Amino acid sequence: MCGKLPSFVEIVVALHQVAGAFFDTGLLMIAQQRCNTTAAGSKQKCISQFYMYNNLLLGITPLLFTFTLAKLGDQKSRKITIGVPLLGYLISRSLLLCVTLFHLALEVILCTALVNGLSGGFTSFWTGVMALASDTSPAEDRSVRFIRIELTYGLAGLIGSIASGHIFVHFTLSHYQGAVLAGCSCALYMLSFLYCILGLKVPSRQTQTASAGSEQVGSKTPLESDRLLDQARRGHVSETAAAVEVKQQNTITKGSPTEASGLLDRTARAQDEPGGCTPVNITVILLFTGGVLYDLSVTGGVDVIPMFVLKEPLNWNAVWVGYGNAAGYTIFLTSYLGVKVLSRYLKDTSLIVIGIVSFSTGMLIMAFVKWTYLFFIARAVMMFALIPLPTIRSVISKQIKDTSYGKVFGVLQILLTLTGVIASTIFVQIYISTKDWYPSLCFSLSSIISCLSIIPIILVERRLSEPSRYSRIPED
Repeated sequence: MCGKLPSFVEIVVALHQVAGAFFDTGLLMIAQQRCNTTAAGSKQKCISQFYMYNNLLLGITPLLFTFTLAKLGDQKSRKITIGVPLLGYLISRSLLLCVTLFHLALEVILCTALVNGLSGGFTSFWTGVMALASDTSPAEDRSVRFIRIELTYGLAGLIGSIASGHIFVHFTLSHYQGAVLAGCSCALYMLSFLYCILGLKVPSRQTQTASAGSEQVGSKTPLESDRLLDQARRGHVSETAAAVEVKQQNTITKGSPTEASGLLDRTARAQDEPGGCTPVNITVILLFTGGVLYDLSVTGGVDVIPMFVLKEPLNWNAVWVGYGNAAGYTIFLTSYLGVKVLSRYLKDTSLIVIGIVSFSTGMLIMAFVKWTYLFFIARAVMMFALIPLPTIRSVISKQIKDTSYGKVFGVLQILLTLTGVIASTIFVQIYISTKDWYPSLCFSLSSIISCLSIIPIILVERRLSEPSRYSRIPED
């Protein structure tokens, strides 16, 4: 069975994330070195603008190929959607090593974002990972599987972040500070790419198709049951309509041609009506909306943190930057434990709301951070902030066919990436404008937008709790 095939995609995720944590710390510290001017305000502006352009390239360029790679993954192999971005990571991250060794200008680092994006970037990589996880897990365990992958991602980032600061400070090659860290990042990206090509197991398209029917019938989740009942109800209506049609066709020849054509038109409309905007489609749209709003708040707030901690009142060095990133990654562990325990008693939509409230409260505290300990308190309050997006993906996967995982997740990831680009650009500009009189304004806005994302999730819960209320029944 496809659901029992061990994919071990967590290994790829772990290697990729440790390498990414090394790169992120090295990039931030090298950007600080290149922007090391006499005026503190000029340094902050230089770093802010660099990250804004870098995030724009990372967000926009993957959109060119993400859907194509996701479609190829659906049709041929998930390795395409995962392996191509990993190769791009390997090539692009090597440029940071060149910048360090040859003392190149800071603008050259922007080429890393361009090369990474043209290969699909994180947008395609994460789409492939989620699609493969959906292929290799039963519907009732999918929320836990998704959050387990996120946990692997977070723990790897935690280890990489703690180690990265110490490697940057204590392991140097003469005047090439950061070269060892960049080299380690490239080596780990190489290992992840080789494992994806040689060691990663993915289900074949034939196996997936053969097991699709049995998996849909055997699943006992509320969403699948509602969909099967809806299909059965439509089938019964269709059979009744067919019987009436046979009876009425015997009288068509006795009536006028106008009456006959009118009857045929009404029959065609009755048959076509169920194919319109179904409750399932509206539910998916609402889930997309909730995910986009939440990602807008998360990306906007989190992207400002690296610049916020480098200036007064915190004024962190490389070691504290690593600790701060590590504190962010502990959220992956607490969110996993939250889903593992709370999923036994609560619905998926309740878990999503808990995660949103957790993040919103933490960002509100972050808006008042003036001391290092308060920063870590805010991070602790965000302990369930990771739950919403993986759980939203899980609910979506239960509403669509398994042969559409790549395309649907690809569209969702493209929307999230566009949202991230917009959020990062707007929030960084707000931070640059307000850093002297209220640098925490971005955190307050992030908290407010996060609360708004609860609204579509509540609507989804209403639709899933009362499916008959929103089902369209053809006229007799």
